[in-house]
Amino acid sequence: MSNKIQKLAGADFLTAILLILFGAAFFVGARSMKVYQIFFVSPGFFPMILGIAFIFFGCVLLYASSLRGGRADALRILSGANLKRGFTSPVFKKGGTVFLLILGYVALLGTFDFAVLSMAYLFLTFLFLRAAKWYWMIAISVAAPVVVQLVFSQVFRIPLP
Repeated sequence: MSNKIQKLAGADFLTAILLILFGAAFFVGARSMKVYQIFFVSPGFFPMILGIAFIFFGCVLLYASSLRGGRADALRILSGANLKRGFTSPVFKKGGTVFLLILGYVALLGTFDFAVLSMAYLFLTFLFLRAAKWYWMIAISVAAPVVVQLVFSQVFRIPLP
């Protein structure tokens, strides 16, 4: 093992930990879903496979980043001065706002019609990020949820909230 810390080793280390935790949450959540006589057609089968994949690749990334000095770099990243600088950065504020928009969207799912809520969410996100010209923002915000709802209801026969 080298004592030299390589670029992004700490970020990879922290990402690996989050992947492992996320995978474990997926796995536990999938295990609590209803199981039918044939396990492979149960609703929790695919999320369980995803959870295992997240855990596996998280472990691979954790090992690889550890060899590159990831643990030490992760501790440096999580130091007080770096955290304060990170939380006050414009990038964090922009990301935090988008995260709050996502949380609001998820919290309101099921309360409002899926297509209408998705249109509003997409438009607000595009507007905040200044992602495109106004007419493209409106077109994509309207078209995407309508297409998704049609595909799920007509092709897959799965109702959306």
